[in-house]
Amino acid sequence: MMDVAVIIPFYQAETGILTRSLDCIFRQTYQDVLVLVVDDESPLPPAAEVECRPESERARIRIISRKNGGPGSARNAGLDCIASEVRYIAFLDSDDVWTQDHLQYAIEALGRGYEFYFADYTWPSRSSTRLTQTHLTKFGRGLDAEGRLFALDADFFEIILTSWPVHISATVIDARDLGSVRFDERLRLSSEDQMYFLQCARKTSKVCFRNEVTMRLDDGLNIFRRQPVGTRGFSRSRISNAYFHRLVQPLADARSDAAQTRNRDLFRTNVRDFVRSEVKSLIFKRRAHPSLYWPACRVFFARSVPETCPL
Repeated sequence: MMDVAVIIPFYQAETGILTRSLDCIFRQTYQDVLVLVVDDESPLPPAAEVECRPESERARIRIISRKNGGPGSARNAGLDCIASEVRYIAFLDSDDVWTQDHLQYAIEALGRGYEFYFADYTWPSRSSTRLTQTHLTKFGRGLDAEGRLFALDADFFEIILTSWPVHISATVIDARDLGSVRFDERLRLSSEDQMYFLQCARKTSKVCFRNEVTMRLDDGLNIFRRQPVGTRGFSRSRISNAYFHRLVQPLADARSDAAQTRNRDLFRTNVRDFVRSEVKSLIFKRRAHPSLYWPACRVFFARSVPETCPL
């Protein structure tokens, strides 16, 4: 039985993306790994890119096929298939890549008694990194002589709401403690990863992070990612994000006054961004997206939160 399970939700229309992800996994310095590729009814099935791998790698890859439900639902399908003997769970979106020591660092850190680990990450054409932008080390306690590994000494729930420092592809969890946490499948377009982090934060305070880039995003390949302001995709994502903040509000209310206020402010920001996007579309493209207006009204103004996102 493999020690680490890596879950890849797959929904792509471009050849080679999965190959690159698998390359980075099988170049890891830590190799006791099982890869679960969850085919979320992808326009481009993953089988062809898996079948061309060496036999030794194919033996450690499992394809799970399912009806389309979004990235959170796909990750849940992977989580549901993990055997109880698996010790650690890592997540990797199909268009992101790890440095070769990502898993080794994570397992060594979690072996110190922590339950949730994340690393720093960056984007193409960016000189900065996420943990640099969020100044997260000021909320940490150093755990190594090199000043790379930190224990989080602040409230993880509030850190997430305040600065969003964590990315799902930079995350590794201890399956014994957090393996039962699931993604909220109502969040199909965005924020399903942030809700997952908040749910993990409700279960554990044993969080550590590495102030070193071991994961890189590749914007423009993952079709779940954001669209420019003024597009239908951007406007839809603002509705989805606002829906997320409505779902979070009871959790934030129960947490602290600061979390309550922060979440309400973020909800209002997404409402404003939706309006800004639609105004820009009308002014510059002479085009509106009226089919979004009723879902927006339900999410923005309904007294009770809709049971499902109305998009």
